[in-house]
Amino acid sequence: MGPAGQRWLAGLAGDEFAAARRAELAAALAAVDPGAALPDDPIEQVTTLVRALTRDGTGPDQFMLGRQLLWCGPDGGSGLAYSCDPSTGRPGVTGTYLAGGSGAQLLTAGGTDLAELIDTQPWGPRLREAVRAAEAGLEWPARVEFAVEHGLAHLVGIAPAPLHGAARLRAVATRYRQGRLTPARAVSLVEPADIEQARSAPARSLGLPVAARGLGVSPGIATGTVVFGAAEAVAAQANGERPVLVLAESRPEDLPGLLAATAIVTERGGQTSHAAVVARGLGRPAVAALVDGVLDGDGTSLRTTGGDTVRAGDLVTVDGGAGTIHLGGRKQGTAERQAGTALPGWLDEALSGLPGISVRVNADTGADAAAGRELGATGVGLCRLEHMFLGERHQTLQRVLMARPGPEMAEDLAAMRALLRAEITDVLGAMDGLPVTIRLLDPPRHEFLPDLTELALTSAATGAPADRDRLDITRRLHEHNPMLGVRGVRLGVLLPMLTTVQIQALVEAALAVRRAGGDPRPELLVPMVSTPAELDFVRGLLDDVCDRLGTSREEAGISLGAMIETPRAALLARSIARRADSLSLGTNDLTALVWGLSRDDAERHLLPAYQDLGLLAESPFARLDLEVVGALARRVADEARAVRPDITLGACGEQAADAAAVRFFAEAGFDHVSCAPPRIPLARLAAARAAVAEGATDVHAMEAAR
Repeated sequence: MGPAGQRWLAGLAGDEFAAARRAELAAALAAVDPGAALPDDPIEQVTTLVRALTRDGTGPDQFMLGRQLLWCGPDGGSGLAYSCDPSTGRPGVTGTYLAGGSGAQLLTAGGTDLAELIDTQPWGPRLREAVRAAEAGLEWPARVEFAVEHGLAHLVGIAPAPLHGAARLRAVATRYRQGRLTPARAVSLVEPADIEQARSAPARSLGLPVAARGLGVSPGIATGTVVFGAAEAVAAQANGERPVLVLAESRPEDLPGLLAATAIVTERGGQTSHAAVVARGLGRPAVAALVDGVLDGDGTSLRTTGGDTVRAGDLVTVDGGAGTIHLGGRKQGTAERQAGTALPGWLDEALSGLPGISVRVNADTGADAAAGRELGATGVGLCRLEHMFLGERHQTLQRVLMARPGPEMAEDLAAMRALLRAEITDVLGAMDGLPVTIRLLDPPRHEFLPDLTELALTSAATGAPADRDRLDITRRLHEHNPMLGVRGVRLGVLLPMLTTVQIQALVEAALAVRRAGGDPRPELLVPMVSTPAELDFVRGLLDDVCDRLGTSREEAGISLGAMIETPRAALLARSIARRADSLSLGTNDLTALVWGLSRDDAERHLLPAYQDLGLLAESPFARLDLEVVGALARRVADEARAVRPDITLGACGEQAADAAAVRFFAEAGFDHVSCAPPRIPLARLAAARAAVAEGATDVHAMEAAR
């Protein structure tokens, strides 16, 4: 190195740099050959040390010497180039360059934008051509490390560019449209996370302060003004505002507000709470189970442990993926507000011809079913009748639950029958020719009963006999743990007239659609089964209803299935399968009962604390517990198919649409998974990726066996 280079190196690394490196080499040589002297020439120093290290016969397998260009001098620099923008995937050389610095310094100190610099440098044209050649050789966008010395660019390393989100989608799309990727290969290169990342940037990228954190129960980002009641949300929407509805927890009568809200926040709840389920079905961002925020006594403000107070009318941004509420926000453009959940056209086309476990939609209305079908759903995997009684309709179900036998109850049951018949007809029509699983009522009764405290106060204030009577009935029906109480088939056994009305509505709807020239394929699903006798009970009611309507189960085309939600049902899958045409694994309740956890409470404090302490990697309500719940699912599949090889096996619940869960259920032999409409594209992608991976595994196994 000449005097100028020596002065530059001394200024860059310090006067003691060369002496320190020589001392390190001398110490390494002395350790393996104490009598050897270190030469003065730098190249001889390295070769002498290598000879000493390999003198004992150490071969190439144990020792490898790599050669890498090391620029050293004041007239060059180091850089990192990409053949496309790593954030967007747009073609063109981008990257950074640091004049007079090493590669390590480039990583720590940053450099100059390469896109602005490359055309002004003598080494620019050669570097641009080298980056293009690297991409052509890799058949993928390239990441190129380079060094500049004496006006020439030298390549140090070439690797595929690590792209994610929109950038990865663009890179794959370009090659797929050019015919350079098969559909299977294109699908295998796209992760579900890439779709989610491409849809919206995290709220933290907006630079907004975090007011409160909780559990992200429905992904997406939305900005709006805070309201603290369902009626206020409806009024705000009518005035052209974008309300963010904040509640302690939601109830069925809050549905109009949930529909009007642009985002939802609940102080309590979890992945399977009422607000979370509705928000996911609507595609609204939602956060529940706040860990550092609490509503004040009268529910008119949200106080946070950080000292912030969020009041009605304040502008906030909700990130339903990260589980955060941010102060402030920015107005969203029309295109951003209307960003759909559908897959890009090229990816939807690639998926259409690939195999994989089928994906059904959770749909409680004809509109939901139609939306799911448009997104590629192969049927309705879960139609929840209790969701047809949200909003003002909840009073109809409430009156039935609280009624005493008599004319009034008969009138309410007739109204319920007509309502259900109309709604089921819409769902069957929207999904004509495809299976529709109709689940009998499965609400914890407290969701549809009056609030006991409010009713007690009203009764004390009025003293009216009607209020006292309602209070007495509500107290009698009150349960300390309603999620483990009278719900599902248990409610149907205690109130067989209620079950009969639901079955009548289903049979009449199926017959009406068929008479109109349609092809309805209804499947009646019995929830919370614990014993095969419960399924026999419902089958008896179904046969009775068909007889009274002058038809039969076969003529009506209605199959009968059981929901496997209790560990007992999972262990009795063989016996239950003998009586059922289908089994549906309900992962939400099965997870809660296997773990002994409250679905609505555990995710607020307990599970986050366990994760912070390292006792759990993630919530079992967010990711399927493969160790135990998964083991039960495999047992269900094996036992059921042992006695009914043609039985239909499905899975629904929040974990069921997760990519890892889709892959698991496909491998376990399930026929379908079911999820909310916004999650269908991601579940379809996961299903196809699992099938492609399984096909590749089979090919490798066949080749290895040859």
